[in-house]
Amino acid sequence: MQSQLQAAINQLCAEKNLDKDIVIDAIEKAIALAYKKDFGSQRQAIKVVLGDDITQIRVFEEREVVPKIEDHDLDILLKDAKIIRPDAAVGDVVFVPIEMQEAFGRIAAQAAKQVISQKLNEAEREMLFQKFKNREGELITARVQKADYDATLIEIEGVATVLHRRQQIPGEKFFTGQRLKVLLEKVELTSKGPQLRITRASNEFIIALFEQEIPEMREGLVYVAKIAREAGVRCKIAVASEDGGIDPVGAFVGQKGSRINSVMEEVGDERLDVIQFYDDAKKLLIAALAPAKIAKVEFFIGDNGENRVKIFVREEERAITIGKRGQNVRLAGNLIDMQVDVITYDGPMEEEDLAAKPNKEKPKKEVSEKVTIDHLEGVDADVIATLTELGLSQIKQFEGLKAEELAEIGITLEQAEAVVKSVAKFLKH
Repeated sequence: MQSQLQAAINQLCAEKNLDKDIVIDAIEKAIALAYKKDFGSQRQAIKVVLGDDITQIRVFEEREVVPKIEDHDLDILLKDAKIIRPDAAVGDVVFVPIEMQEAFGRIAAQAAKQVISQKLNEAEREMLFQKFKNREGELITARVQKADYDATLIEIEGVATVLHRRQQIPGEKFFTGQRLKVLLEKVELTSKGPQLRITRASNEFIIALFEQEIPEMREGLVYVAKIAREAGVRCKIAVASEDGGIDPVGAFVGQKGSRINSVMEEVGDERLDVIQFYDDAKKLLIAALAPAKIAKVEFFIGDNGENRVKIFVREEERAITIGKRGQNVRLAGNLIDMQVDVITYDGPMEEEDLAAKPNKEKPKKEVSEKVTIDHLEGVDADVIATLTELGLSQIKQFEGLKAEELAEIGITLEQAEAVVKSVAKFLKH
């Protein structure tokens, strides 16, 4: 048993790069616990020594030298202690040898085996943890093991983890054996091993996909300055370069769209809009809403003090400006961190020269509260909230808008008809 134990310890330490002293200490403590459980008492102080060459197990009781016995499990009289150690004195600790019982050898072997197995598992968990910890934020290829509705079991280089539904791109479906890319967000070491937190729904996933395709991005010549995404639907990426001789949009799109098409293949039906980044919020907003033609842009401060913006468009440009369920104008607003209100406008077009106006417009004060849709009668509060979220918070925005057009951006036809009717009634008074 001893030679097998020695071989097992040596092999474990060599293969898993473990400290031999730590493994031996763990085995000694496990054997001590096993002895107290089956042959002694829990109050005993048991010391197990495997020996320098691990060829012989020796078991001792730790006892304190006292003039009078008060605890029979922990104390020893001075006269008895001197038999074991002639120089013993009151207050010293002596180690009293325990005679090994025949059955204890099997118990000790089992305890040692359990510790070696435990240390092996701990070492493997630590190695896997270190393997992935430095790869946080990296794009990794994974394989689907099992696909369910709420979560998908994923295997990444020998480690099984879960891609939760909220971290998937809405609408995508997986099958067993499928290979896909995921972003490793975070690695946590738990009692069950390293837990890999992965996602396909974050903004960083899109950035990592582009970085994989674009050498200039990996070299730092071009970069993503701002990004706004609704996973599975649409994503707007504002890109820039510190090198004036590089076209960042062209670098992201690639020759004949080769680079952006590679990214789109990974995200399915999600639409990707790559635009030039501008420090000026007005320029960035107009670029984000293209190809819609914006007649005029006005920044203002809302009732609660937040910065907002109104964009004025021709009636025929309204649908393309707002986008399906308001996604286009909402994402454009996210790029400049402001809510955008779309207003129908019949006046003259304001000339826009993106290269001529470098400074951001100063916000103006909010228009009178009476023009907000909160004052519409006969419109449910949840409809008001939905329209406001879509950037349609001004009554003037609904002038000339038909119920069928309004129903296309996120509410039912019946609700749209109620809104149009209420707006018409308001404007008459």
